[in-house]
Amino acid sequence: MAVILRNCPHCPAENSSFQIAWNAQLPGQAVMWNCCAVCGGCNGPICFIAKHSNPAMASQQPAGMAGNIEPAFNVLSVWPTRVEPTAPTHTPATVAARFLEGEDAFSRKKWNSAVAMYRSALDIATKGMNGVPQDATFFKRIEWLHQNHGITPDMKDWADHVRVEGNAALHDPEEFAEQDAKSLRFFTEMFLRYVFELPGEVRAFRGEPQQTTPPLSNR
Repeated sequence: MAVILRNCPHCPAENSSFQIAWNAQLPGQAVMWNCCAVCGGCNGPICFIAKHSNPAMASQQPAGMAGNIEPAFNVLSVWPTRVEPTAPTHTPATVAARFLEGEDAFSRKKWNSAVAMYRSALDIATKGMNGVPQDATFFKRIEWLHQNHGITPDMKDWADHVRVEGNAALHDPEEFAEQDAKSLRFFTEMFLRYVFELPGEVRAFRGEPQQTTPPLSNR
């Protein structure tokens, strides 16, 4: 079985064995082959070009080899590649790290872990904003932000309809479902875009220095 090892763009599998299911020589390119392969974890497909590292072996088909075809072949131009998650631009590093941990857990369908990390990102983000009462609950902080024009009325109402506040997911008495994580994920991303990305992009447009805790007076 001929394979290449790659991170799967369709599932969380890392360094997965992709079994080569088809290959065809490129017209006029004796040492280059179009190939298709499927992930050993999820059967998701990828395509790539394989080029012989030794021209004397040009007649050897990638699919006819046993095991990893590299380094007998150089693997070129793999489609698709995994899209790595990113946090909204200008999000402070500590907040972004929690959000990305949530994204990783979400991709692995670990709903409890995802909820915990999205909650943590929101908790750190709201505590870090100028003037927000540090000892208040999350919803009290949201109410304060609303009253002081830090967030819109729609965002305040939205927060009331997602499962944001609570203990760490590990200690909650109930399990979280995919929809819980999905709703909280979307809210968290939009919140970070509004409080960090949007004002950050405005400051960049004006040529002003960036701030990780934007003063509410600029709203």
